[in-house]
Amino acid sequence: MKIFKNGNLMVVTDDKGIIDCESEKAAGLYLEDTRFISRMVLKSSLQLRRLHSDFSWDGIEVRYLGLSKPEAPHFDIYVTESLRAEGNTLYTELMVRNYSAEDIEVSFEFEISCVFEDMFSVRGENDAYKGLDISRTLSSSTTNNFEFESDFEKDIVENSLPALSMKLMSGGSSSLSGKLRLSKELKKEVIFKKMLSERPVKDFSPVKNTPLLNERELGDLKTLMIPTIYGDFPGAGLPWYATVFGRDSLIFGLQTVDLLPKIARNILTVHAHLQSKEEDHKTEAQPGKIVHETRLNELSLSGELPFERYYGTIDATLLFIMLAHRYYVQTDDSNFVKSIEKNIVAAAKWIDDYADPDNDGYIEFAPSGSGLVNQGWKDSSDSVSFADGRLAEPPLALVEVQGYLYDAFKCLEKLMVLFDKREMASLYASRAATLKINFNRDFWLESESYFATALDNNKNPVDSITSNPGHCLMTGIVDEDKAEALVERLFSEEMYTGWGIRTLSSRMKRYNPFSYHNGSVWPHDNSLILLGLMNYGFSEKAKGLALDLLKAKERHHDNRLPELFSGLSKIETSGKLIEYPASCSPQLWSTGTLFVISSVLASDST
Repeated sequence: MKIFKNGNLMVVTDDKGIIDCESEKAAGLYLEDTRFISRMVLKSSLQLRRLHSDFSWDGIEVRYLGLSKPEAPHFDIYVTESLRAEGNTLYTELMVRNYSAEDIEVSFEFEISCVFEDMFSVRGENDAYKGLDISRTLSSSTTNNFEFESDFEKDIVENSLPALSMKLMSGGSSSLSGKLRLSKELKKEVIFKKMLSERPVKDFSPVKNTPLLNERELGDLKTLMIPTIYGDFPGAGLPWYATVFGRDSLIFGLQTVDLLPKIARNILTVHAHLQSKEEDHKTEAQPGKIVHETRLNELSLSGELPFERYYGTIDATLLFIMLAHRYYVQTDDSNFVKSIEKNIVAAAKWIDDYADPDNDGYIEFAPSGSGLVNQGWKDSSDSVSFADGRLAEPPLALVEVQGYLYDAFKCLEKLMVLFDKREMASLYASRAATLKINFNRDFWLESESYFATALDNNKNPVDSITSNPGHCLMTGIVDEDKAEALVERLFSEEMYTGWGIRTLSSRMKRYNPFSYHNGSVWPHDNSLILLGLMNYGFSEKAKGLALDLLKAKERHHDNRLPELFSGLSKIETSGKLIEYPASCSPQLWSTGTLFVISSVLASDST
């Protein structure tokens, strides 16, 4: 699968650059969580032989050779097809050169299939989906507009692709150009839709030289960007997560705020506008809470799925506070931070009013039944279990979330000083100190010299050995006398693969190196551990992990750090990296991991 995108229109092809769902299930042209076109193939009166495709982050160029007549002894017609995404439009250009000794007549057109499919239908993850029964094959010989209309939206394809016959002189050349413009009109007001801007991505670059971040990596990041009226916002991953995700974007902000502060500001701005102002059981919204996911697909707009604006995340609100403070530290942009003061205060009030219903000092979650079962970053249904494999019963207080809470309290202490609320600053300093004492008492597994992954509904420590406690090093909540034991366990044979740290120890009952969260390796998970290792002075460990992650990138088939890869060790695979088949690539967190690696290695060299 190959993907290019420069704005809100996304194009998915097979590995050869062919847009056809028969050769690649996900192939097509997508806009706002809908596949508008599932097939777009160049047809010609010539007998064409496809040579190869050159991909860039925003387009593709395909080359063909053709015969001027069936009995021609050599290929003598050269054709270049260029496709380029910009905003909501796909621009096409054909260049034809005649190397034969005779004048020829030749015709071209694009064969298109419009399907107007919900993104979740394409993914095949919702058995209750009944499907949109619109599937038309459109001839490029017309310039008609095509549309699908439901009770919730109207999807439009404006077709002005080239379709004509031409006479080409011997030795002559000619070019044709055209475009497809996609648009979606909604029949109700949706905040996310109002944010979108129909334009290409604006240029950006890191504020410091970063040798690891070359044109390819920055191109991946540009591909992920969603243009909004508040600036470009990083989508979570392609092809399925080209939308706003709270946790994903905020963690990316933490990974990159030192190098891309303007993007961090955009992230904070968008989330401030999407922050909930009301309670809604179905979408798990609560006043002050930061959004988990927002979608414009029909299933979400109709309410069959809760994702138009879904708030089922336990950590995004804390990460919002953390990123706001880190942005201020990096930029000294007090005017902007003061402009979102009400949002930061609302996020802090959410902690007090909703996040700790039993008032034990820890943030916990219990699923509502309409959305995600687990609401930390490991959000699969089987990701929180005891060492013997039993699933932990909610409400659950996740270990890394308490670390984020401590960090958020420390950030609020400093932000309240900026907001001239010094009594509140003292309160948050006190709450942070108390939380740190209680956390190191209640989550510490003395027999394991390690932290529990959670407390369950009965406040029992969930004793599985996971990567989650590694995030706590980034936040500073871990007592100094426990840090070394935590780090040694993270780099033990049961956790460390040689490529990175596993999500779950190989000694645990639910360990599976090919699971999503129970034994695989996630680069972003490792990047937050990297930040923690640097925070606690384990710079040599950090450097070694950074270099191993780079080796994993080199061994991955597309020379990218993917969303995740298998947890098999180098020893088990004789030095081969075994990939995870459904991993998003490019993916936001993993792109952000390269920024962290770059900072770690730069720090080591100074």
